[in-house]
Amino acid sequence: MIYVVGVILLLGLLIFFHELGHFLVARKFGVRVEVFSFGFGPKIAKLKRGETEYCISLVPLGGYVKLFGEQPSADISSSEKARSFSHKPPGERFLIALAGPVANFLLALVVFLLIGLTGEPKATTTLPHVVLGSEAWKAGLRSGDQILTLNDDPVRLWDDVEERLADLKNGDLITLNLARSLPDDQ
Repeated sequence: MIYVVGVILLLGLLIFFHELGHFLVARKFGVRVEVFSFGFGPKIAKLKRGETEYCISLVPLGGYVKLFGEQPSADISSSEKARSFSHKPPGERFLIALAGPVANFLLALVVFLLIGLTGEPKATTTLPHVVLGSEAWKAGLRSGDQILTLNDDPVRLWDDVEERLADLKNGDLITLNLARSLPDDQ
């Protein structure tokens, strides 16, 4: 269930930024935005601010920005043409349409930049759970033990342990130096 919620939140973030891109560029070029909707289907919440109705709709798997004059065949008075999407120059219409994907691209850049700056969490050498009766249990390992050295080589991260184990040949002895977090009878 946690994965479903995670996917919905991630998809919602992508949708929101995509539609926000269209919205901001349309407003920049003077196009009247009639509706900014997160989701589609029946509206479950809405708020009118200025000329725009902001909505949250039932199905969070999409969204839309409804622009004034999107239909070229719509009858628009000459006084309203300046605010109409279909009466904007082709370059501006192109930039409004392109703004959604560009917003998603910029969001991806920011996310990857943050990951690059903060790094990914690395697994430590502390054993999270040793199953009772397993080979590790029989060898004396217990949940919460921290591996300090493997065959006299210091290890700080689980990647170090995997690297040392990969270098061993079948039948080689393994010597571990541990820091025990619980009494031996646990």
